[in-house]
Amino acid sequence: MLNKILLVALINISFSVLSIAQGIEFFHDNWEKALEKAKSENKLIFVDAYTKWCGPCRRMQNNIFPTKAAGDFYNKHFINMKMDMESQEGMKWGLQYPVGAYPTFFFIAPDGKIAYTHTGGMDAQRFIKMGKSALKSYDRSEDYEEGWKNGKRDYDFVLNYIKALNLADKPANKIALQYLRSKPDITKDQKAVFLYEATQECDSKLFEMMTKKKYLKVLKEIYSEKELSEKIYDACWKTILKSYEYDVPELQKEAKKKMRKYNKKLYKVFVSKIDLYNTERTGDLEEYTKAVKRYFKILKNWEDKISFIEEVSKKFHNKDEIKILTEELSKDTFESDKNPKTYINYIQILIKNKKYNKARNHLGIAIKMAEEQKDSDSVRLLKRYERYLQKAK
Repeated sequence: MLNKILLVALINISFSVLSIAQGIEFFHDNWEKALEKAKSENKLIFVDAYTKWCGPCRRMQNNIFPTKAAGDFYNKHFINMKMDMESQEGMKWGLQYPVGAYPTFFFIAPDGKIAYTHTGGMDAQRFIKMGKSALKSYDRSEDYEEGWKNGKRDYDFVLNYIKALNLADKPANKIALQYLRSKPDITKDQKAVFLYEATQECDSKLFEMMTKKKYLKVLKEIYSEKELSEKIYDACWKTILKSYEYDVPELQKEAKKKMRKYNKKLYKVFVSKIDLYNTERTGDLEEYTKAVKRYFKILKNWEDKISFIEEVSKKFHNKDEIKILTEELSKDTFESDKNPKTYINYIQILIKNKKYNKARNHLGIAIKMAEEQKDSDSVRLLKRYERYLQKAK
């Protein structure tokens, strides 16, 4: 029983270490500047209140904050800050925001008020779930609702109202269209930004307007290629989800058509993901396996592959077919990109599948590779696996 508990703990740690890529980008100016930035971008400030001697704090900073998943989510939605609570700045900050345990995570509104807080370390999945809970708790849409009802229609007010509705996961389509029908006195650039912020699904008038050539041209100058690509992808995927929710298959055709037209680069990924989602919903394990392999072939880098392998491993209650599949994918990932992280993933899958001798055969080579590359996190994890394998039968 103890070995099983240890194995689960090792697996959780290993996926955190393995998925390290571009992580959370932290803001390094002072607190006043962070509040100004939060106001200008209409975002919450995420604060990691930590101390240097705190073990869970170090684990979050070494294993969770650097992960691609955490970076993608937190960089998009928050202004991120670290606060050493034993530094002069941290002690001053702590007078306004007292901390009783470490780490404590704060989500603070642009006006300085605490919107959400949580204490203690966690894995990457729970960390992102915490961020989503913070966004939902920060519902400022009611602050704008009265002004809207009273006829307030200046551009910045309505734009912030739309952003607040979206953050609270409330419908914004009606408000946005009503505003545009009033023919507001705004520039083409302002309208393009408004459409970008208001558009949530591809089966909408807002999406049709946003993707007109004159507005796309403006948006390409304001937003990065990655941001615009993700906006279109997300809008099309929300329409796919709507097709399931309301049982309207035609919406899938519309979403595919618009992805092909406006985001050719991610079209194959998009269609493959739908295929994957459909086969999972039907419960057909054979078809799901085929869909997994097709989707896996599209993935370009090892970080995405390992993340996908983790996702697949949780499906269908970890049946034997899934165990065989994840081992195959993990081996393929390692053989195509030999580095300590892909090797760890392969060893971890072998251990999970109780192929201990095979895992032992690879362990020494993996440790040597990690040591040569001075990858201390990987060495520490592999040493833990070594201790586990010494007792495993």
